[in-house]
Amino acid sequence: MQKPYIKAKTKKLKNNIRNNFISLISSCKLMKIKYIVVPLVDNSKLSSSSEEKKTIEFFLSFREILRKTRINILFEIDYEPKKLLRFINKFDNYYGINYDSGNSASLGYDLKNEKIYFNRVRNVHIKDRKFKGTTVKLGSGNCNFSQLFKILKKINYKNNLILQTAKTLLNEEVKEMLDNIKYIKQYL
Repeated sequence: MQKPYIKAKTKKLKNNIRNNFISLISSCKLMKIKYIVVPLVDNSKLSSSSEEKKTIEFFLSFREILRKTRINILFEIDYEPKKLLRFINKFDNYYGINYDSGNSASLGYDLKNEKIYFNRVRNVHIKDRKFKGTTVKLGSGNCNFSQLFKILKKINYKNNLILQTAKTLLNEEVKEMLDNIKYIKQYL
């Protein structure tokens, strides 16, 4: 994320990134890890059609090794729903989406519009954020968890739900984690 392929300036650096990614895929196969989440946000954000094209070409170059290893690349990306659907449709089923509920809430996206690409969601980060704000305690931001879990149930989602929640300022991480689990259980 800090040194994305699209921002690599030299051929040597691009080759290093490609080789490291191939090693990562191979390591995931050995460890029976089936998803690699690739963040296309923050420093890795796609800011132009040229960057998007280079990113698509780069990740499609791994199609054969993904097929052989049965590893999936999941993109975490901040595109609006229709643009995200167009993006992910350029890839086959060895590529999917890592959905981050807090990031979507912060960007003001409506789940009614986002559900158009949920058949490609293979990993979900459970997070809450205020609109245009930072991560907050589950239930105190703008994520509509009730609607999110209705959509996940409707598509028969059986993959990961990863708590990526706000940190406590009181050094009560275990209590905070248990509170978050209790909060999410009401929707399961």
